[in-house]
Order: sequence, then structure tokens, then C-alpha cells
Amino acid sequence: MRPLYPEFAGAFVHDAVLSACSRFGEKTAIVDASLPEADPRRRISYSRYGELVESLGRGLQNAGLKTGETVGIFLPNSWEFAAAYHASTLAGLVPTPLNPHYREREVRYQLQDAGVAALISDGAQLAGIDLSGLPKLRRVWTTRTHAVGTESFSSLLGSGGALRATSGNSQDELAALPYSSGTTGMPKGVMLTHENLVENVRQFLVPGEIATTRAD
Repeated sequence: MRPLYPEFAGAFVHDAVLSACSRFGEKTAIVDASLPEADPRRRISYSRYGELVESLGRGLQNAGLKTGETVGIFLPNSWEFAAAYHASTLAGLVPTPLNPHYREREVRYQLQDAGVAALISDGAQLAGIDLSGLPKLRRVWTTRTHAVGTESFSSLLGSGGALRATSGNSQDELAALPYSSGTTGMPKGVMLTHENLVENVRQFLVPGEIATTRAD
């Protein structure tokens, strides 16, 4: 039997995203409710979002991050969070999202346990959090509000050059490392592969499973 949505066969998360960006062009991809109505970044088209993801992916590679290293994303829901996630997988990195309500103890625990090499956050988010002494953390970028000792997120978006190929041939590569808390003990990393996440996306598109249309 021919599979439904064959473009997802063997695809990586960023492949599915960039394919949608190419297909849907000027349709709205993201509405960022954290920004005011008048802010042009509040609504981002698919084509623009694809450009942001690719530019950010180049920036992460040019920053010296190596394939398979972990990137922490400590942000509330925003276009920067989404772009940082997809750009990380595109660059061959493993994103680990941190709960935006975490305090210093939880932040430091996850950054150390996941071996985070770079962190994308915001100055306001990092207020009162000491990031010193984390052995693998080399780079920290902040988005809308600067924090001492961090670099500007916008500097990643201005990086030129071509993306280096990083993905192998297996969807078993990690696509996300979220942390799940239990009733006892500290949270533990949950290893999600590209296959896991792409299959979740496919389920939204299979006729009869979830009733969505191109107008949604």
C-alpha cells in the first residue's frame, strides 16, 4: 500500500517544517500573542519563517556548535522559541526546552544533566539565575532583553554562508530532549526521535483522524 503523505517517509522534523514553508508561502505560520498587534513580527508567514529557521541554523553552526550537542531553550511561547527549536534540529543539534517557570535550581539541574553547550533565553527570563560553573555551557544568547555576559539572538540571524549537512540517514536521531518530572526525585530527560515527532505531525493530516483543512 502506498503510504499517505509519502513526503514524510524518512523525513526529519525540520524537513517537514521547511517543506510546509515552501508550500504555503505567504499564508500565516505563526501568530505571536506576546507581541502587540502593531508589531510586524506578531504575524510571520511560512516563507519568512523558513528564512528565519535557515538563518538561525547557520548562525548556530557558525557559532562553533558541533553535531549532536545540546541546546537549551529557556523561553515562553514565542516565535523565537519555535525558530530556535527548528533551527537547532536543522543544525544537527538536540534542543532541550526548559519550563519558563523554572527557578535557578531547576534551570541549573537541567542544563547540567543534559550537558547543554548553548542556551537561548531572554534577559528577563534569566534575572536572578546564576549560570556560572556549568562545565559544558559555552554560549548564551538572549532575545528581547539583554543580560550581562550574553550575546544577542539577532546576531545569529545575520550569519552568512551555507548550512553544513549534519543529518544521517536514520530518523532515530534525537529531535528533542524535554524533561518530565515525576512524583519523586528530579526530572529526567525524555529522548524523542525525529520519527516520533514526524509521525505525530502526520496523524494531524491523515483523513478521518483529525479534521483539519488548509483553512485552519
